[in-house]
Amino acid sequence: MRLFRSRAGVATAWMLAVATPDATLPRLPDPATLRWSMQLPLSEKVVFRGVVNFDQAGVAPVSMMYPAPNAVGLLAGVLTHALISKGSRESQKTRIETEANKVLEPYAPVIDAFRYTELAGRSKAWTLSGTQMPVLPRGAGHPDTWVVVVTPVFSLTQDQTTLVLDNTVALFAPGESKRSSYVNTIRVISDAEAEPDPVAHWTANGGELLKDQGGQLLGQSLDIAFADAASPSTTTPFRTIRYMEGTTERMERGQPITEQCDRVLLRSLRGTLMSVPVKASCDDTRRDVLPIAAQGSG
Repeated sequence: MRLFRSRAGVATAWMLAVATPDATLPRLPDPATLRWSMQLPLSEKVVFRGVVNFDQAGVAPVSMMYPAPNAVGLLAGVLTHALISKGSRESQKTRIETEANKVLEPYAPVIDAFRYTELAGRSKAWTLSGTQMPVLPRGAGHPDTWVVVVTPVFSLTQDQTTLVLDNTVALFAPGESKRSSYVNTIRVISDAEAEPDPVAHWTANGGELLKDQGGQLLGQSLDIAFADAASPSTTTPFRTIRYMEGTTERMERGQPITEQCDRVLLRSLRGTLMSVPVKASCDDTRRDVLPIAAQGSG
């Protein structure tokens, strides 16, 4: 099981990013001496979903006559048509999500016993700083420490090879509970696991590999969020990135922040961050695209 082939490359980008913090944000603690607490979701059980493909989720137009005697009647007919179409789309979306979640059925015993407190504990070994972040109860005061509020949601691809994390991260300065210094959503897609029996692979030893992969993804998402909070600007040109989600190739338009031989960190058109595996070898001539604040500093 692996996520990044070169942790040193990620560490370099991390250190360069935090070296030039954004003056508009309260200054973040130095990564080596972080004083943080972590707040977890209110629900105890870690949320898992099946990866959904909504590419074919459109609903064919609903043919409808408008036997209206006047403009008011015509408008009522159009609004009725819109409501029917919206209801049809929502119903189809629900059916697609329900069908996608069936991929999780063999993993129910592991998922049902997986708690966010355990996930948080497993993430500590994977953060570059090795930071120990005690869990702070929701609503508790934190006059002397920064707080990172996380909302991790995991998805399993339909081929059962890859775990995807979507983690909304909010950072709060000491004593602050309403106005976050930073908030963004980070998606981290793991490398595909080439196993002939994925269920046996992920559920062995009480789901140890699945849980550890979850902690690994959470740790990486925190590193990405901290670096982005310290140096959020990205002015590299937009381009289309082809990446792998399981055994399926997908595309995303965005701005590369760092590029390694087999992984790209990019800022999407929506402003969210994505760490994705790409089809490339370490012998490729890919360049490192450093956070723009660090470019030209040496």
